[in-house]
Amino acid sequence: MSDINKNLLYNRVHFDLLLKLYQSSSYEFSSLEGIYEVFTAIACDGLNIDRASYWKIEDERLVCIDLYDRGLNTHFKNDVLNSADLPIYFKALKEGIAIVADHVLTNKYTQELKDNYLIPLGITNMLDIPVRENGTLVGVFCCEHRDDPRKWSETDLGFARSLCDILEIKVHRFKCHQLEKVLLENERKLSLITEHSNDGFIVIENKLITYISPSYSKLLGFTEDEVYQMKLEDVFAHMHKDDVEQVYATVYSSLAKKVKYFTYEFRFKGKNGKYHWREDSASVVYDEQGNYTNYIIVSGDISALKKADEKVKRLYSLSKRLNEKLLDFTHIISHNIRSNTSNMSMIIDLIDDCTDEKEKAEYFELLKISNNKLSETIFHLNETIKIRLENDNDKVAINVKSFVENALISMNGIIKKEKVNIEILIDDELELNTIPSYFDSNLLNLLTNAIKYKSPERNPKITIKAEKSSGKLVLTFADNGLGIDLAKNKNKIFGMYKTFHNNGDATGLGLFMTKNHIEVLGGSISVESKVNVGTTFKIQL
Repeated sequence: MSDINKNLLYNRVHFDLLLKLYQSSSYEFSSLEGIYEVFTAIACDGLNIDRASYWKIEDERLVCIDLYDRGLNTHFKNDVLNSADLPIYFKALKEGIAIVADHVLTNKYTQELKDNYLIPLGITNMLDIPVRENGTLVGVFCCEHRDDPRKWSETDLGFARSLCDILEIKVHRFKCHQLEKVLLENERKLSLITEHSNDGFIVIENKLITYISPSYSKLLGFTEDEVYQMKLEDVFAHMHKDDVEQVYATVYSSLAKKVKYFTYEFRFKGKNGKYHWREDSASVVYDEQGNYTNYIIVSGDISALKKADEKVKRLYSLSKRLNEKLLDFTHIISHNIRSNTSNMSMIIDLIDDCTDEKEKAEYFELLKISNNKLSETIFHLNETIKIRLENDNDKVAINVKSFVENALISMNGIIKKEKVNIEILIDDELELNTIPSYFDSNLLNLLTNAIKYKSPERNPKITIKAEKSSGKLVLTFADNGLGIDLAKNKNKIFGMYKTFHNNGDATGLGLFMTKNHIEVLGGSISVESKVNVGTTFKIQL
């Protein structure tokens, strides 16, 4: 089970650390250096490594902003690396490549650091993530391990990337909050500052708008004159209907309680009719009677932050779903490996019953081929757990005929013993974009069923046909076996633990897994069958 957990998107420790960081307030940090110190320390704890650091790119140099040494429990700064000495490494960063170096002395991106950095410090493994700000490369987050070699997992890479995403958010928010402080302390310089900010500013004095920054008008999507003409009800009219009540309650409740600082988020419809997310931070000055005399709003476009928030939620949901599937995955492992081991046991029985040395040698060759197929099956099963649901990037192009022929290798002993006649009607050039581990599992399940439920009255025959139709691949498996009584069992065929004959070794998982795999691949499966005539499965992908 531990090997499976290594392939999850996040483990529990990673998720808890990321969630705690994301929910923390930028007000908790007194400086940018403090933010980097927290993130480098958490990277060491989350990845269980010796060193983590953040390097800022300045004039074709990498300047160390913070480096945390876990063993010494100490932060270091101000080390410098020149791009002229590291052309390959710098080029990789600029191209946005995450450098995953399990062996730093042989990795092409890290070899340049060997003599002056890696060997003197005893570093054996590195995981470097480029950091961008508004699409521009600004630095690199570096994770380093010493002495004890390790292999970076997908879980490690996902954690490090998410850590960098949250770091970018925290740095951005910290800068925004620092700017707000400056604005509140230097109100008389407001006009000068706002001219150089991406955030929007509006000043209300004695309930009249006295200043609107150009950036505020741009943020709303209206001209300055149009904004000056707006009344409070006009602003609420442009808010998303689902946000009006909450914003209204926050503003008027805060004013009634004489709250000096408060924030609220909402979706605002610009002049072009499109909504975007905004966060307004209000700073209010009240007179002795409790009336507000000065009301300053700092407004920022947080659409990107909202997208990042949704990404975190999606990642958590995906991790949860993958965890829920672990139990089913153990059944898949048992079922697929059993197909191979049963075949090997069958060949061993044939060898034991055989007296002809030449025939024994032929069986032994079949056994070696079947053993190699077992190793391939185990590899595919390990890869299966990495699959992100409904992600076309996990699909690769395969030659359908070659893949089918290769699947038959894992069943060569059973095919020979049961005298199975297999006919393959597939064009040599036919290709399919698919997830190999799922496609292989589907082939094994359908082939195993066709042989397992053969008729005792005749030798089994299986016809495998594939062709393109209306942009889809149509794959059919037809056999002349026992068949299924569809009148009784049509709605149960693809159910979990459903069996239809009295085979003692039947588990009822094969067709259940096949249907689920095909649906993940975006396809469908149907069945036609007649008792004592045979069964045909039709798959559309």
